[in-house]
Parts: sequence; C-alpha cells; structure tokens
Amino acid sequence: MDELNELYQKVLLVVVGVLLSCALAGCTKKKDLSAPPLNPHPKEAVHIHVSFDNPDDAKLYRLSMDGLYQNQQEECGYIASWWVGNFVYPSGQFDIPNESSDPKYGDFTIYLDRYNRETCNWEFSSFGIEVTHISTRWAASTAFGRESIAPGNEFKTVCTFVSADPNMCWDQPRPDPPKLFHKVPLTLRVSQDSALLHPRLPGFFDHFLEPMHPADASSTNSQN
Repeated sequence: MDELNELYQKVLLVVVGVLLSCALAGCTKKKDLSAPPLNPHPKEAVHIHVSFDNPDDAKLYRLSMDGLYQNQQEECGYIASWWVGNFVYPSGQFDIPNESSDPKYGDFTIYLDRYNRETCNWEFSSFGIEVTHISTRWAASTAFGRESIAPGNEFKTVCTFVSADPNMCWDQPRPDPPKLFHKVPLTLRVSQDSALLHPRLPGFFDHFLEPMHPADASSTNSQN
C-alpha cells in the first residue's frame, strides 16, 4: 500500500510539474526562436589556446571549435506539447574560426557579446573541440561548459581514436579502450586578458526541484 501511495505521489508531482510548466511558458503558444542580430562590434572576447602535448600529433591532426549560444528563460520559449511537456527554447551552434596559421596549435576567440538584442538575447553556453585525422577523417570531440572559460584557466583532455564512428575526448584519466588506434592529448589555456562571463540568467528549468541526494535522504530518515 505504501508503494502505491509513493507511486501516486510521484505521478501527481509529474502532472503538477507539467501544468506548472504550461503556466510559466505559455503552453503551446509558439514563439519566434530565430537568432538575434549579430553585434557589429563585439568586444567581450575570450581567447583560448589549444596545443598538442605531443608535437608529432600536429602533423596528423587538425583542430576545430564550435560554440553553443542559447536562451532558456521561460518567456523566450514555449511548451511544444502539453502531454509531453518539453520546453523548446532558442539556441544555435556555430563554428569558431581557428586564427592560427601554425598547425602545432589552435587559437580561438569566443565573443560573449556575439548577439545584440535587449530581450531574449542569446548567451554563450558551452564550446566544443573536435580533433580530425587528416588522412582518415576520423574525428573525436568533447564539450566544455561556460565555467571552464574563466581567465587564466588551464585544462587538459585526451582524444581516443578507435574507429570511423564518432570518437570521444576525455577530461579524466581512463584506461585505453580495446583496439585503440591512437590517442591525442591536448592542453587548453584561457588567456588572462579574457572577458569575464555574464551573470547566468535564471531559466525555465530552474523551477524544478533538484533531486534529493543520498546524504539528504539519510538525514531525513533519521529525523523521522
């Protein structure tokens, strides 16, 4: 009986969450999700230097980067389906040119003020690095969140190549996978003179409660 009550409460919570989502985002009323106008004179630059830890890898691989910009504010999106409750918000992913002519490293500039609109402006959210083998065109990639671009930050990733399928880059040490073709360690450095991040805008998903952590659950049970 207790299990049924618990299941009922969970279902009720989901239903209430969907209804609340509709109330906050205007339900199925679609909105314009097109990109804001580009800022003609962006100034808030973040400079990221990407280098191969093994110089010989620069002869075999090329670097590329893209950036994700979006806006998850509830007034800027809408609920696509009342039953599903999925929130649709404006976003776009764009190539960031490599400014380096030296294949030994890549220099990339992310502009935090890439877009220019007073309401529902798109903010920088994350960037991705892709490493491509020149001959086979095999590629490995990973993504980094906005917190990683703090001025002066330095971090590493290791890209492992196993097959022609999309390969991964890993930020934490991992055992070499079976049938490893090659791995490419990289170091990323954010210049000290880079612009500071904009304050994070509260978004639609902030209205949902965070899941209870095991420590919280145990302390709650001990009080009952």
